[in-house]
Amino acid sequence: MRTRLSLSVRGKRLLRELRRLRDERRMSPEDVAGQLGWHKTKLYRIERGESRLILDDLDELLELYGVCSPERESLFQLGKDAWKRGWWLAYRDLYQGESFFVMENDAAKISVYAPNLLPGLLQTEDYARASIQAMHATGDVGEMARQLSVRIERQGILARKSPPEVLAVLDEVVLRRTVLDKEVHRDQLNRLIELDQSPNITIQVVPFSKGVYTGQSGQFTIFEFPDPEDAPVAYQEGLFGDVYVEDANDVARYTLAAARFREMALDAGASTEFIRDLLKETG
Repeated sequence: MRTRLSLSVRGKRLLRELRRLRDERRMSPEDVAGQLGWHKTKLYRIERGESRLILDDLDELLELYGVCSPERESLFQLGKDAWKRGWWLAYRDLYQGESFFVMENDAAKISVYAPNLLPGLLQTEDYARASIQAMHATGDVGEMARQLSVRIERQGILARKSPPEVLAVLDEVVLRRTVLDKEVHRDQLNRLIELDQSPNITIQVVPFSKGVYTGQSGQFTIFEFPDPEDAPVAYQEGLFGDVYVEDANDVARYTLAAARFREMALDAGASTEFIRDLLKETG
């Protein structure tokens, strides 16, 4: 079964528009299914994102709803783009699903709050390799190599013509925790300074002197999307599975934790100087 979270943002928008069109015409899913000769559960599954909407079915729906150009062409283009599969499909056996990759790929802003681990988007290849080797459960060389490929491939979004805005708020411990090779650690600190010069990337540091703070208990990410109608999604990775939070009230709790996290952080300029000073210490 395809869950709704596996849809791209374009797919979610299309399904939302189709539900709106049906509601405006005061038609039930059974009404639509009856007029199109579909099984009565087919539209339910399509509108919930549990069944792929093929273009022929989309054409029938738009015809039934009396949708004319240019709205028709716009929705049809969404239909063409909605279920395009990304590079990550080649690695789907490594992960629980593709939801994280879809959201990261579609997001206009990615905010990562990291009290423990350096976010993968910011890692050098050598640092990523060392961290994967240190944390891998089985030590399978082939699997670790593929995980490294995924991590580096993800960073391609930063090289886009219109890359997403990235905010990374890092606890000092993230910067001080070293991998085995000292030079790899130094190269990583230099990479953070370099990334911080990009207009779309902001790195902030929470120094030890700030003490204990909200959000310190776990790493989380908030994804925001280009269309205001696409609500933010919070993501938290856990030992026993990943959690995706879409409910507005629950996302608000993550947003509050994020705000408290940032309140404790140095501003961007001071954070850069903090990383420079740390780099000197590692001399």
